[in-house]
Amino acid sequence: MSSSTFPGEGGRVDAASPAAPAPVDPKSPPILDHEYDGIKEYDNPMPGWWVAAFWASFFFALGYVFQYHVSPNGVSVADAYEKDMAEARAVEAKRSLGESVTEAGLKKLSLDPALMKDAQAIFAQRCTPCHGEHGQGVIGPNLTDAYWLHGGGLMDIYKTVSEGVPAKGMPPWKMQLSAIQTRELAAYVGSLSAHPVAGKASEGELVQPPAQ
Repeated sequence: MSSSTFPGEGGRVDAASPAAPAPVDPKSPPILDHEYDGIKEYDNPMPGWWVAAFWASFFFALGYVFQYHVSPNGVSVADAYEKDMAEARAVEAKRSLGESVTEAGLKKLSLDPALMKDAQAIFAQRCTPCHGEHGQGVIGPNLTDAYWLHGGGLMDIYKTVSEGVPAKGMPPWKMQLSAIQTRELAAYVGSLSAHPVAGKASEGELVQPPAQ
């Protein structure tokens, strides 16, 4: 291979000789072994504050998932919102219906889809062990047929829900539910006969023909 000579203080310089490596700053981080397209990478760790923040966020996320999605103790944002909305609807219903309980007021409640959704949740929590998921009857009677043990009007239903039937083991729900929740539950039970479900054999007296 040919070479060229250039004048200078140091005498001759070989043009084909590789350039001398740049001096390395002793304070700079070490360079990693790998190289890509002539680019090398410093072994420069992340700042301590960033690593600490990352791990704090990671463990917080684990705790959040366990609290709100695994354990029965946490209340999700959606559940808290739904609870607040149910309470707001109950307050509005109580204001519109007044203090006294009437057949017309219970009927009005039964026609409100949002309030009946709230009542359905109460029914699922409190009543399904004895009356079944759809009111078809388990230990207690079938609530969807046209036969009733304690009368079939909404006021009769309200009295049964409110006062309970101690002799049969049914508690007085007015002791555990708010006044408006007791009304909502009575209105919901009264609406079940519009959609009969096959279940426990009929008990009591025929109050009205089965819904068509």
